[in-house]
Amino acid sequence: MPRYFFNLRYGHLHVLDSRGETCSDPGDALEHAVVAVLDLITKEGRFRNWARWSIEIEDENRRRVATLPFTLVLKSHRQPGK
Repeated sequence: MPRYFFNLRYGHLHVLDSRGETCSDPGDALEHAVVAVLDLITKEGRFRNWARWSIEIEDENRRRVATLPFTLVLKSHRQPGK
């Protein structure tokens, strides 16, 4: 299976994923990124301002496959009534 890398970006700060994860395809990598974002938000605090954070998904050749803003994940996983 191909390896994908999940780099964090906050404005100009860029934290590279040196290990990566194996995923079956780009869709699977995107699902992995959503879970990683939700896990980070859970661990680091729901009330932090995540507006400038994103996760950049790169393939094994370090070509960007997708960029996932944290705000998009938060909007799609918002609980009803909140």
